[in-house]
Amino acid sequence: MMPEMDGFATCAALRRLPGGEHTPILIMTGLDDFESITKAYDAGATDFIVKPLNAMLLTHRIRYMVRANQVLQELRASQASLTQARDAAIEGARLKSEFLATMSHEIRTPMNGVLGMTDWLLETDLTPEQLDCAQTIRTSGDALMVIINDILDFSKIESGKLSLELLAFELSTFLGRIMALFAERAQRKGLLLNSYIADDVPPVLCGDPTRLQQVLSNLLANAIKFSERGTVTVHVDLDQRPPEQRLEFPAPKDNESTGDQPHVTHLRFSVVDNGIGIEPGAFSKLFQPFVQADGSTTRKYGGTGLGLAICKQLVELMGGHIGAESEPGVGSVFRFTVPLQLPQAEMEGKKQAA
Repeated sequence: MMPEMDGFATCAALRRLPGGEHTPILIMTGLDDFESITKAYDAGATDFIVKPLNAMLLTHRIRYMVRANQVLQELRASQASLTQARDAAIEGARLKSEFLATMSHEIRTPMNGVLGMTDWLLETDLTPEQLDCAQTIRTSGDALMVIINDILDFSKIESGKLSLELLAFELSTFLGRIMALFAERAQRKGLLLNSYIADDVPPVLCGDPTRLQQVLSNLLANAIKFSERGTVTVHVDLDQRPPEQRLEFPAPKDNESTGDQPHVTHLRFSVVDNGIGIEPGAFSKLFQPFVQADGSTTRKYGGTGLGLAICKQLVELMGGHIGAESEPGVGSVFRFTVPLQLPQAEMEGKKQAA
């Protein structure tokens, strides 16, 4: 209770000194009312002890404060180290993405030249042996371009540089075009390729057909690659389940913005195959980048392990969800649900009918 600066003001002044914010401060006073105690803690006191003093209690309080302060300093130092490590990891990931994108661009440029010249070569008169070599170059080049494009897409998504379009498209034409791309591949393996669109699905929708095709093509390519017999089927229907039941995998927070608005319909694509299936323990690895569900599949079937990771990122970017069911030796079902808008003309027609 000094006249020019009392204990509360002293405590506050200590806190304002350089390094004072972390200094342990014990206020010892004869004031034991609630208002004084509250005022002491508001001024920045670490602890508060009332006179008359007990020497043993005072010793224990000071020892506790010193130990607690040491622990806090260690935690702050650890936090600073973790922050530094996190920043380094983020910077490392950014540099990795930039490197992948740069290298992919650098590789794609000469690869386009190789593929272009191979196409020209295939149009010339070649002996059977030369034709076989040229076709092998073309096939290998196409496979390499798929890998390069996957790396570029992954880098764009990771860096947040990939944006979506909003275009109207006719679903049956869209699906037919994709199925035609895989018809020959399925036929070569003796697989039956089917597609079904439910009757209640709107014929025309608005979304990003290019990215939608990329996801569906990736799933179809996997279904055909890992199937040696049977049928590969694409089902398209409306996902009319409540939003909480669509969460096969965690959804992005901004997905709530799509909601169940009247002009949005949730379309579900299911790719069903009779392939090798997936072991239960491998599900956690399915959508991780650069990871195969089973390392042996890389040796037998090839692939970078980026396909499903890109599918997951694209589906979530579109505000949807993706998941899978499988039984080893029986087959797999990969499903994804995305919100798509109804064309304005169709919405106007519905309003007039109402």
